Amino acid sequence: MSAHSSRSRSRHPDPKTFDREKFRVGHILFELCDHPENGKTFALIAGEATEAKFMRPMFTGFVQRGMGTQLRRLAHRFDELEADLSTDGDDA
Repeated sequence: MSAHSSRSRSRHPDPKTFDREKFRVGHILFELCDHPENGKTFALIAGEATEAKFMRPMFTGFVQRGMGTQLRRLAHRFDELEADLSTDGDDA
């Protein structure tokens, strides 16, 4: 069973053998686990969901080599896009 599943999170809200690290990016919550048995995994969760049924992970997977580089490229692109935003917040 995934360490990110709602069942796992309800049964083990504060696991002792691994941490669930959470990083919010906009309305998406990234959850990372370095599980001693199941390996290094991630989940993407709707971070602003108000109902439990929508707090389930949308995507899960194993961390693979190269993902850090891919995410840094994405972050650099976000930096470029943010630089073009006006300061008055009317860019929606």
